[in-house]
Amino acid sequence: MAFQIIGILLLLVLVFLVWRISYRPDKKKRFLTTKDGRIHILHGMNVISAAKSDPLRVGGTTKQDFLDLSERWGFNAVRLLIFWDGIEPQKGVYDEDYLARVRERLDWCEEAGLSVILDMHQDLYSIQFGGDGAPDWAVITNDEPFERQEPWELNYVQPAVRAAINNFWFAGEQHEELQTHYINAALKALDTLADHPTVIGIDLYNEPTMATLHGLLHFERKYLTDFTQKLINAIREKHTDLWIFFEPSALGPNQGFRSGLAKLNDPREGEPRLVYFPHIYTLDLDINGQYMGLPLHIHFWAHQRRRETRKFQTPMMVGEFGLDENKPGALAFLTKALNVFDNIASGWTYWSYDRGGWGILSQEGAEMQKAEVLERPYPQKVAGTQPEYHWNPVDKVFTLSYATSHSELPTEIYLPNRHWPEGWQLVNQGVEIESSFNEETRVLSVTAKESGL
Repeated sequence: MAFQIIGILLLLVLVFLVWRISYRPDKKKRFLTTKDGRIHILHGMNVISAAKSDPLRVGGTTKQDFLDLSERWGFNAVRLLIFWDGIEPQKGVYDEDYLARVRERLDWCEEAGLSVILDMHQDLYSIQFGGDGAPDWAVITNDEPFERQEPWELNYVQPAVRAAINNFWFAGEQHEELQTHYINAALKALDTLADHPTVIGIDLYNEPTMATLHGLLHFERKYLTDFTQKLINAIREKHTDLWIFFEPSALGPNQGFRSGLAKLNDPREGEPRLVYFPHIYTLDLDINGQYMGLPLHIHFWAHQRRRETRKFQTPMMVGEFGLDENKPGALAFLTKALNVFDNIASGWTYWSYDRGGWGILSQEGAEMQKAEVLERPYPQKVAGTQPEYHWNPVDKVFTLSYATSHSELPTEIYLPNRHWPEGWQLVNQGVEIESSFNEETRVLSVTAKESGL
C-alpha cells in the first residue's frame, strides 16, 4: 500500500511539473514579424483536404470561402495545399495552368486580407496509394504489392508504399533525381507564386516520414535534416525574405515525443527566417475514439516543442491540429490545446476547412460547435516585444501584455462579437494609450504614447 501511495504521489508531482513547464512564460520566445517590424500572430485554416483528390488539385474553393475565413471568423492566415503532382505531372514538365489556379486563390486571399503559407503537401507519398503528393512517374515501388487498408494510416506499412517512400528518402545514386525534381518543383512554385503579396512563406514537406524501422530510428538525424537544409539553401539563392517553415517527422514529434532534427542554418543575410512547424494529434482520440481528459499528452507535447524551438532558435507555429467534434471530449481537448498554443506558439492553422465533423461547417453548411472555440480573441500584430496573452472563455476575459516601443504603428487585436454580444470594456494597466475599434473587422487598434510595459 505504501508503494502505491508513493507511486500516486510521484505521478501527481510529474503532472504538476509538466503543467508548470508547459505554462511558464518563455521570455526568449521568438515570433514571425511583418514587413513593418511588428510581431505577426496567425490564426487560420488549412485549405483544403478535398484538394488532394480533386483532378484540378484545388478542391473546389470559391472566393467566398476565403472571404468567410476572415469576415466570419476573424482568421488572418491560410495554409494553402499545393502538390508536386500538380506542379510537375510529367517528368520535367510544369503545369502552368495548375499554378494559375493556385494564383487565382491567392488573389482571393488578398481580397480577404489573409496571409498565405504555401504547403508542399503529401500523405502516403502519392495518390496511387490513396494519398497525395508525388506524380506517378516519381513512384518507384520495386514491383512490391499494394492492398488498400482502412484506416488510411495502415497503408504506410504496405510493401509498395514503403518502397516508394524509401526510394525517395534513401535516394543515393540510383534515385537521387527524385529529390532533385522535388526541390525544382518547389522552386518552380515559388518562382510563380512567391511574388504575390499574400505569400509569406512555404512549408517544405508535409509530415515527412520513413517507412522502415531503420528509418524511424535515424530518419530525422540522417535524412530529413540534410534534405531540409538542401531545400533551404536552394530557396535562399533567389528568395531571401520568404519565411521557410520546416516540419519534424510525422511519427513521434506530432504525438508528443522528441524530434531528432538537427539545428538548421538560414544562409540569408540578417536574422534567420525559419519557422518550426510541428503538428499535434491526440493519441486517445485517435486510438480510443474519445478524449480521456488527461493533461499529460498535451503538456508533454508542449514541453518537447519548447525545448526544440530553443535548440532551433526559431519561432514556432502549429501547422495542423484537428478532430471530429462528434467524438466524446473533443471540444475539451480543443480548448486545452488552444490555450497551450497561446502560451508556446506564434499561431496555428486548423485542419481543415472541409465540411463535416472535422471542419468548422457541417456538410449542410451550418456552423459547427467548434467555431465557438476556434474563434477567439488574439493579437494579430503587436507593436512591441515579448507579448503574453490569455483567453478565459468562462469569464470572457482576454489579457495581453507586451513591452511597447516608440513605434507609431498600432497593436491590432481581434475581438469577436460572439463572445461579447453586449459589448466589451478595455482596461489598461500599462502606459498611456490611444485606441480605436473597427466595427466591421472587429479589430481593436492600440497605440502606446510612450515606451514601457
